[in-house]
Amino acid sequence: MLNVMRDNLRHLKWVLVVVALAMLGYLGSYFDPRVNAGSSSDWAARVDGRSIPAMEFLQTARSQDDYYRQLLGAQYEPMKKNLKLGSQAIQTLVDRQLVLAQARELGLSASKAEISKAILENPSFKDPAGNFVGKERYQDFIGQNYAGGVAAYEQKLAEDILARTWIEVMTASAHISDAELEQAWRSRNVRAAADYVFVPSSSVPFEKSVDAATLSAWYSAHPNDYRRPESRKVRVIVVDRQSQVANANVSDAEVKADYDAHAGDYARPEQRRARHILFKLDPGASEADKNAARALASSALARAQKGEDFAAMARALSQDTVSAGQGGELGWFGRGRMVKGFEDAAFATPPGQFAPIVETEYGFHIIQVEETRAAGTTPLDEAKDAIRRRLELQRAQDLAVAEAQRLAGLIKSATDLDAVAAKSGLKIEERIVSMDDPAADLGPSPEFTRAVGTLQPGQVSPPLGVARGLAIVSCVEIVPPAVRPFADVESQVLKDVLNERGLQAALIAARRVASSGSLADGAKPLKLEVKKTGDLGAGDEVPGLGSVPGLSAVLFGSSTVGTKGSAAAPGGAIAFEVTRHDPFDPSKFEAGKAALRAELLRQHRDQLAQGLIENLRQSHTIEINQPLVDSVNG
Repeated sequence: MLNVMRDNLRHLKWVLVVVALAMLGYLGSYFDPRVNAGSSSDWAARVDGRSIPAMEFLQTARSQDDYYRQLLGAQYEPMKKNLKLGSQAIQTLVDRQLVLAQARELGLSASKAEISKAILENPSFKDPAGNFVGKERYQDFIGQNYAGGVAAYEQKLAEDILARTWIEVMTASAHISDAELEQAWRSRNVRAAADYVFVPSSSVPFEKSVDAATLSAWYSAHPNDYRRPESRKVRVIVVDRQSQVANANVSDAEVKADYDAHAGDYARPEQRRARHILFKLDPGASEADKNAARALASSALARAQKGEDFAAMARALSQDTVSAGQGGELGWFGRGRMVKGFEDAAFATPPGQFAPIVETEYGFHIIQVEETRAAGTTPLDEAKDAIRRRLELQRAQDLAVAEAQRLAGLIKSATDLDAVAAKSGLKIEERIVSMDDPAADLGPSPEFTRAVGTLQPGQVSPPLGVARGLAIVSCVEIVPPAVRPFADVESQVLKDVLNERGLQAALIAARRVASSGSLADGAKPLKLEVKKTGDLGAGDEVPGLGSVPGLSAVLFGSSTVGTKGSAAAPGGAIAFEVTRHDPFDPSKFEAGKAALRAELLRQHRDQLAQGLIENLRQSHTIEINQPLVDSVNG
């Protein structure tokens, strides 16, 4: 069960990038990135200076909250804090923006035919006979159920198609071999189980004093345990993007010109800013449940009307798990962003007042309207700081690229690096770089790691993108794979010797347990207990114990029920007895190959896509409103 859950959660991470806005809850479904761009409190992240609104972030977090709640059921609440919904939501939105931007740069698009096909194939738009309901009914349905109407829905649909097209194009090289396919089938369909007794190394006596000769002998006998991979000694100069911001002067005229060029993006409808407290109702709730929730809402409204702090009440009472942590704050919203009953109440209530209790499909709401804002255009004075910041960051990136390219042009050979760095006021950093230690302090960059890994002594790289900006790297020498000096690893050698002694002592005890008439008989003198692995697939870990290769080899080899033995385990050893052993069925494997190959291929493409997105993150400036994200993480 836990393995299935982990697989679901890993896959969800990428799924949400593609369909991040498809499951949005009662606060609506569609936002433009420039809405509320002028208010620093209204942004959740900025990508190259372009804002992702806080409201869009909160909606996405709520969608993920709903998804996980359905996926995990009763296990959700204990796991919720560890899921860090805020961090997941903001990464989803940032990644989606990066993917869509690159897809457009590549000339990809969603055709009208693709959009029409998606609409016609959507079961929501089919009658009982399976036919399309017709244009008029389709438009009515969208108008009543989707914020922004048909135009917004079809724009969102086009973006989903565009994101999927990007995946298909960029991951077309994905392949699943026959060997991978069979291994995956075995891990899912061939089951085995065992009873076992775990003997911790700490529970058995062994010699803990280790002399110098023993350490030296162990080090000599296990050189590969202390070997470092091939590395490169390099010298690096970094053109820091942030250092260019001071030179990225943006005039008031340029800010106004950008504002005028995108004037339509700053139009805003009549808006309200409100807080709310939600008392949830499950679908199909009984009248008794409704009455109980309504009574709680009435009591809370009475308290609020008497002057009790509404934000504090929301934190304590609201069952909207996303907004509760922010005192019920919903931010600014226009018509069409909320479900109708909620919207009507909010727009009918004067600022500073409480709306009557509102019932929606989600439960009962208490609404406090904080402010109103008339329809109009976000004025330049409100938008100018965000515009200036975006333009400065774009210009700083351009300046960093230009400066790195200028320096690269001056560095004809590795011997020029010192003079060019000194003249430019840049510090040369010397380091050893390998796949195990890829200069992570510069920021994760697959481009940097790959390029440096191919440099030969005396070669100088072109400018390479890193999180801080751009790096130019000179290779001094290739450091071949070698065993690290004993002095550098002495403490690790001592630890390894003691671990091995403890393991061998535990294995001796485990063999005695396994050779007893029953595991229970053997465990009793050691005051240990017999446990069950539960049903396992090939490659599964033993719950609560971890990976036990020796046990897996027996369970999925030629053993039979009743086979007994012992094996090394993390922190000790186990004695075991096989209680289930399913044989491999070639005919079932052949029957399920096609579907499994398609599933594995999709997962492989997801993994490739995530790697590509990581590369995109390194080449763009991303700012996160961390206090906002942390407030949702909990």
